[in-house]
Amino acid sequence: MSQIQEIAVRRSGMQTALDILVAPRAAFAQLRETPTWVWAFVIACVLGMVATLAIAPVTGHFVGAAQAAKLAADPRYAQLPADQRNAQIQQIVSITQLVVRFSFIFIPFAVAVSCAIRTVIMLVANAIGKGDGNVKMFWALSVNASIVGTGLSSIVLMVIVLIRGVDGFATAADISAALPGLGMAVPSSAKAASAFLSVFNVFSIWETVLLAAGMIVVARLNRTAAIVTAAIMLVASGIIPLASALAQK
Repeated sequence: MSQIQEIAVRRSGMQTALDILVAPRAAFAQLRETPTWVWAFVIACVLGMVATLAIAPVTGHFVGAAQAAKLAADPRYAQLPADQRNAQIQQIVSITQLVVRFSFIFIPFAVAVSCAIRTVIMLVANAIGKGDGNVKMFWALSVNASIVGTGLSSIVLMVIVLIRGVDGFATAADISAALPGLGMAVPSSAKAASAFLSVFNVFSIWETVLLAAGMIVVARLNRTAAIVTAAIMLVASGIIPLASALAQK
């Protein structure tokens, strides 16, 4: 590939990443011709990492408090002298809060894994629905859509958390339910329902619409198969937080 062609691809990649927000049809058309994804991956990851780092003190506060309460109720610690028990619990809590503070470094890995899983699901749908998409197309579509699902949603969540502060939440689970969506319709005491419904927020639905429309344009997949596949991926994304909430009961 010549230098001019390389520059053209980079420019198209950045333009596609921007178009996915303001002109998705143009982005899909470009992805069908040139399935670029590097700029989209960088944008989604950087936004997600910045937001995760910014709200880490608030998240760490609740995670630490929950862990301290759990350890204090543990019979193994209850039998220890008060000073020793408190020192050990504080040490464990401090380590946990340190992990939370640096959890932003895992964002690129999380984005890559989620996009890879969605790519596989779309490939299966493509085979069943007789589309003409391929791995490159679906991977690029998934990564570009993550600008909304990971990038924008993280930044908006960051703004909400920083405005409300620690006093604006009761638990760490309340933070994930802070984005406008179905998670706000149930009380935080209903942990399982809140964890599952918080997945259905304005940004995840936006991302789902992009994936469905993208499969139709990029892979020439029939409308029904594209919509059903995108809906399945959205619902499936709530399984992990639901299982986590149920395990904590």
